[in-house]
Amino acid sequence: MGLQELLDSTPARLAGRSSDLLQLVALAFTVLAALYGAGITWAAVHGASVPLVVGAAAVIATAAALAYYVMCIRTRQDFEIEELNGLLVVARVQGEGGRNHHRYTYNRQQRIRALRHDLRLVGIRSHWSGQSRTVEEVTSLFPEHRLLDGAIAEEDGRIHRWVYLLGPIARNRRVSVGIRHVFEDAYAPMKPYYRESGEERRVQKLSVRVRFACDDAPVEAWQVVWKRSKSGSTRQEVARNECRPIIEPDTGSVVYELLKSKPDPDCAYGISWRWPTTSSRSDARAPIHEEPAPMTRVGG
Repeated sequence: MGLQELLDSTPARLAGRSSDLLQLVALAFTVLAALYGAGITWAAVHGASVPLVVGAAAVIATAAALAYYVMCIRTRQDFEIEELNGLLVVARVQGEGGRNHHRYTYNRQQRIRALRHDLRLVGIRSHWSGQSRTVEEVTSLFPEHRLLDGAIAEEDGRIHRWVYLLGPIARNRRVSVGIRHVFEDAYAPMKPYYRESGEERRVQKLSVRVRFACDDAPVEAWQVVWKRSKSGSTRQEVARNECRPIIEPDTGSVVYELLKSKPDPDCAYGISWRWPTTSSRSDARAPIHEEPAPMTRVGG
């Protein structure tokens, strides 16, 4: 039996659940002993009632243990994202009647660490602002996983998708997951920006990249930060900086990128660009104020 199979075995998962309970019990006894010692000392100095001190210590220890259980065990997230890499490849194509539009190939890959045992599903929310007459193609980046596609947009415009790992993994196991989404804006153009976020999860490293053919590159581009409103229904742009192009001679492409270490969970980070005025696409800048809360492309 390999190490991964051993970690994902039923005895290992049961041992993990038992460790959570042992942590809770150990914390309660530690707090109780500390409070009892401090209380006895205080009672001896001030002549207070020992039973009263013991009762107060028990109440405080129980409250501390329950708070720890709720915050660190019961309500914690299923996984954390250690690294998130988003790439949008934009290619010009000719549609019906000779009208040009763009094909977008979106890849979102993330390395996660399981925060609980029996993790099977990794959720990824998707949204993009264009419209197409063709059926979109969404697949898992890794053939050993299976993509479960919600397919229908909810009220906020997002489509929920899950990567099924085809079996449970144990807590603290790391695994790379991802999706590839191919779509065309033949019916209505996509707004000229692409952004990523951890979907309210903390991310250690984030990279956002957009790649264009050199003969179809935008006039200018910016690195942009959007912050979620208090209601969570909109995002407002809070920062914009010029983004310099990176030429890739081997592929004949130009790339714009944004790299961020430990991004704010309430913010989305991405690239906004402006098409040439002679382009057949809309050359309007990405809106500066409020935007729909979902990412304008596909990932989180």
